[in-house]
Amino acid sequence: MSESVKIGKKDKKMLLLAAGAILGILLLLVGNLSSHREESVEQSEVSFSMDPEEYASELEAQIEELCGGVKGAGIVRATVTLKGGYRAVYATDAKSSSTGNQSSTVLVGSGSSEEAILVCYENPEIAGIGIVCEGGDSAEVRARIISLISATFSIGTNKIFVAAGE
Repeated sequence: MSESVKIGKKDKKMLLLAAGAILGILLLLVGNLSSHREESVEQSEVSFSMDPEEYASELEAQIEELCGGVKGAGIVRATVTLKGGYRAVYATDAKSSSTGNQSSTVLVGSGSSEEAILVCYENPEIAGIGIVCEGGDSAEVRARIISLISATFSIGTNKIFVAAGE
């Protein structure tokens, strides 16, 4: 005796709907797991050098290349002096009231595991730039280089000195 089970159209629709819902939930779960994996991979792949001397060397190379393209500059050598080191910037919560504005650092976790949320690191401030170039004895070349460096690195012209070299 074999009993055949007959499934009506309404039952088929319900089964398909249930299967679709289960599939949707599984896709959401798999998507969340893979996004967490991607975040951890991204964080582990990011390398950040906290060496201000290395940063100064990179700036010097950029300046030498940039100024080398200025008409009349000739061979360029640059030295960058930094003020301080890298500065950590943390998330803050600002509140205003009738007594004034208040801000506080945003913390996550609880108890002894509270941690501030690191937003980014700011590069060390440029204290001064010295540039020696073959065309440094020309007022026109000095003016172009000073304007170029001031605009490129957003620093005052009083922090840039250009001298003639041999």
